[in-house]
Amino acid sequence: MFGTTEPVREAPSLDLVCAGPPFLDITFSGLDGLPSLGEERLARSISLTPGGLANVALGATRLGLRAGMFWPVGGDLLGRILGDLLAAEGIEWIGPPGDGTAVSAIMPLDGDRAFLTVAPEHDLDAAGLAALDARAFVVDVPSLARAPAAVPVYAVIGDVAARALAGRPPADLARARAMIVNEAEARLLSGEDDPVNAARALADVCDTVVVTLGSGGAICAGAHGLLTQPAPDVPVVDTNGAGDLFTAAWVWGDLAGRDVAERLRLAVIYASMSIGVATTRGGAATAEQLLRAAAGADAATPSTRDAR
Repeated sequence: MFGTTEPVREAPSLDLVCAGPPFLDITFSGLDGLPSLGEERLARSISLTPGGLANVALGATRLGLRAGMFWPVGGDLLGRILGDLLAAEGIEWIGPPGDGTAVSAIMPLDGDRAFLTVAPEHDLDAAGLAALDARAFVVDVPSLARAPAAVPVYAVIGDVAARALAGRPPADLARARAMIVNEAEARLLSGEDDPVNAARALADVCDTVVVTLGSGGAICAGAHGLLTQPAPDVPVVDTNGAGDLFTAAWVWGDLAGRDVAERLRLAVIYASMSIGVATTRGGAATAEQLLRAAAGADAATPSTRDAR
């Protein structure tokens, strides 16, 4: 466990802390196909940007929240590059020195993307996290037991952890104010093939469950019933990070006191705004841009499905 011998560096009061590894994303844009073994392909450009939970912090910051990362700070070359990128966005990276940095090579193609990732493992330091002055936290599902009990916590999960927990959503989900997952993650966690059934099944464990559906928008299950929100029809350049920005907008809306239907609508619009440009850093909009886009979009609120 990190943080037991090294003191956590003092940080300013924050609206949101994303507790988990920030990634350095290396995005190869403009591919006409993925290389097979022994083959070389040419990309049009390469970008270095923050990724992983850092995308959530990036979106939250662009929307006007004070956001930070809580994870060991990589002292290697890649960690120094990532630290500079986070600092340039006004994102505080809090934690003791770490041995390495999480990195993903991202290859967008035909409206989707492929990943190659290295992610050093650490246990989340519960005491260090609880000592932070924050209004809310975003935490990976496997680390929920280490999250503070008295502060709103939003749960997310990645593909690897979702496969490890397939069909066994942990009881710790009851601690989360909301869980936000994509369709594949929801199916894995719940054991249900249909995303609506998956959302309802997971809502038996977590008060509010949001399932993002890519171009299909998103659904939200909870005490309010089942809400659905379609996504705007937009040209797709790079979908990477759209789910993270959805999470950022959901938390932003919740902290601002917006109701669940409006949160869902704004989060879908915010994620959709990001996919028309390369990289999440290029696509993360400000609150002013989001509200302007929302005013120009279909003003209909999400529909409520019956509970059958």
